[in-house]
Amino acid sequence: PKSNNTAENLILKIDNTKIKQVNEAKFLGVTIDENLNWNTHLKNLTKKLACSAGIINLIKDNIPDELFKNLYYTLFESHLAYGITVWGGVSNNKIEPLFKLQKKCIRILFGDKEAYLNKFKTCARAREFEKQILGSDFYRRENTKPLFNKNSIMNIRNLYIYHCANEIFKILKFRTPICLFENFSLSDRNGRETRLLTPTPSKNFFYEGSIIWNVVRELLKIYDFSLKLGPIKHDMKVKILEIQLQGDPSEWQNRTWNTLQYSRY
Repeated sequence: PKSNNTAENLILKIDNTKIKQVNEAKFLGVTIDENLNWNTHLKNLTKKLACSAGIINLIKDNIPDELFKNLYYTLFESHLAYGITVWGGVSNNKIEPLFKLQKKCIRILFGDKEAYLNKFKTCARAREFEKQILGSDFYRRENTKPLFNKNSIMNIRNLYIYHCANEIFKILKFRTPICLFENFSLSDRNGRETRLLTPTPSKNFFYEGSIIWNVVRELLKIYDFSLKLGPIKHDMKVKILEIQLQGDPSEWQNRTWNTLQYSRY
């Protein structure tokens, strides 16, 4: 007879208490769905970031310019980077709405507001001859790459790389939590003791993180785990921002959007 032991028919009990099966559940602020595609979490995060960008737009004029970066880190990036090592390996199509919101927030805080407002201060009749009809340049938004680089802010893909590399360094250095450390395999070749053996390709943290770590360790020349975490984090951020500067100075391109030549773009 055909087995009925499907996911829908499984019964899980703890101390004789039946655990209700649900399609999704929130755990420590991250919404986990039954397919692990993170769609629900990304949808909720998009709403939260849109709200944060709106709040920043309302209060920025009452805050000194020198505090804008603190405002960004506190009200926006704190939400964007939370749990990013878990869900940040999703496809670029799913990441794009978050990147658009990040760019919007950067424009609000660091963009040329006067130039933006001046566009709408002149009526069509007052414009020069043959310039009454507005072209695509009028509606083009300010490029954000110079704003990111000027303020030393990483885009969302680079944030994922930065946090993944940091987490793996801590796991390998301190060997905690042990349940995660046991899922990584270090090379036993002489001189490559800090290199991870790449597991079977997948979208999980162990595969994506191993690829990122092996690139980062070469860039920063991390050949043992005696180094302190603070300097490693600093050097890692400096290197990522340095690579983010590469390519076209105004437009985001594949080479700079995929820092360390890691992403799928």
